[in-house]
Parts: sequence; C-alpha cells; structure tokens
Amino acid sequence: MKHADDESLALMAMGETPSPDAADHLRHCARCTRELEALRHVVATARTPLPREDELLAPPADLWDAIAGELGLATGTGTPAEEPSPQPAADARTGGTDGTGPQTPRRSVPRPRRLARFSVVLAACAALLGAGAGSAVTWWVTHDDTSSTAADDGRRLDSLQPRSAGYARLGGSNARRTLDITVKGLPKTSGYFEVWLMDRSHTKLVSMGVLGPDGHAVLPVPDTIDLKEYSVVDVSVQPYNGKPDHSGDSVVRGPYAG
Repeated sequence: MKHADDESLALMAMGETPSPDAADHLRHCARCTRELEALRHVVATARTPLPREDELLAPPADLWDAIAGELGLATGTGTPAEEPSPQPAADARTGGTDGTGPQTPRRSVPRPRRLARFSVVLAACAALLGAGAGSAVTWWVTHDDTSSTAADDGRRLDSLQPRSAGYARLGGSNARRTLDITVKGLPKTSGYFEVWLMDRSHTKLVSMGVLGPDGHAVLPVPDTIDLKEYSVVDVSVQPYNGKPDHSGDSVVRGPYAG
C-alpha cells in the first residue's frame, strides 16, 4: 500500500481538499489518518491566539525537574542548574583553540527514525504557517498531552480559543451509544454552546445537542450515524438567532476517544 507523502499530509492539515485517491486512501489507512490528525492538532495549536501576559499561569514548582529528567540533566533543585565553569585541562580532545579553555563535548542523542521522518512534516507546517507556527510545533513536539484529566474525561480536543480545553469520549453499547464531552474555560457568550459530530473534512456535520451550564454533557448518539465517517466532535458558540446552522465559531474540535 502506498502511503500519502509528507507534503500532501501537511497541506491537507492546512485545509487543502484531498484528491479523490488520497481521500479514499485515508478512509482505509489508519497510519496516515493518525498522522493527519496529529498534524491538524499542530495547525490548530499554531492558529490559537497567544494568551495575554496577565493570563499566563505560573508553572508548577516541579516543572524543571520533570523537564530535566526527560533530558537527562541535573535535577532536584527546582530551577535550571547553573552550568559549571570550565576548568583548565590538558586533554587535547576537549581543549579549545581560541584561548577560551576546554569545552565540554556535546553528547548526541539518537533520534528514532519515525520521529525524524515526522519532523519533516512538522517543519513543512511551520514553513506554511510562519514563525508563529514554528513555536507551536516546538511546543507540540516537546509536550506530552497525556494527563490524568485526559484519561478520566476522554481524548483531549484541539483548543481553538484561548484558555479553552475540551475532552470527549464515546461510551455505551452499539444499541445505546453516548458521547460524553467536557469543555473547560468556555468563553463568555450571550448564546449557547452546541455539540456537533462531523467528518474529517469538516464539511458534513450533525447536531448532537447542547452543553450544560457546567460545560459538560452526555448526549445520545443514534445508531444510524456512521461513526467511521463522523469521527470528529466540535463545540461551537451559537447565537440565539433562530438559525440551525453551525455559526463557524468553534471552541474545541478533534477526534473523540472510544
């Protein structure tokens, strides 16, 4: 089976309509589908407006220790360890040639082959989105999205508005399926928040119901809905204007767990 190339996946993640052959391949290839969804997460993160300075949260006290542990650096201080001053040495392998003293050789860290290939795609997204996307790509590569909250509430959805975070999972049996969704940090609105199921192209969608005032809802999913096609959940801000269509103003979106 010939898989979709990196450039095509990056362009589709940016919103380009796939060719009929590519669309058919994605319907049958779990590997390419996973890569495309991951790239869409990168794009959505890059397009999310940066928070204002007064909205930034102080990091946990043990954040540096966690980062240092992942990188194999000194830990236990709670703050970045100061780099030791170079000591004179006669070792020709580490001695400097510019009179500044010996230099500590850098230890290369082998990169998994799969990650190296995937970085090409991320770089393509960064180039298409600009410098802002580059920062988001860096964050996505180094950030582990697995957390106890995501495990409890479902899969983490892409945040399309600042400070909003959504989680969704499919539960129940085939005869009585339910969509359990939680959205935190909802923006202020004089309207309401509607939950949709949509296909991966975001062009076909079905309204499932409305979020509760606490940002949570458990909604029945009719067994006539093909979840292989409608594999994405979306929450939108809807005005009270009597129109049933999607407003185009989404808060969170992404594949649900289950």
